[in-house]
Amino acid sequence: MFHQRPAQAAALVEGNLAAQDLAEALRLAGFSLPSLHGDLPTITDKALVHLGGASAELVRELAAWIRQRA
Repeated sequence: MFHQRPAQAAALVEGNLAAQDLAEALRLAGFSLPSLHGDLPTITDKALVHLGGASAELVRELAAWIRQRA
């Protein structure tokens, strides 16, 4: 059985909140990353966000959208 340390649990919550925040912002721009979620910290206890799971087409559309506004 896997047991999370309190710092890991807090980081996972923070990662999920950050992922939700990004998902809302992306939705406003017309994008959705299907596998966007908080992830367990690895070496440090810092919050992480897993951004994977998007098609290459979607990633290129998002990159173009960002470039147009940068």
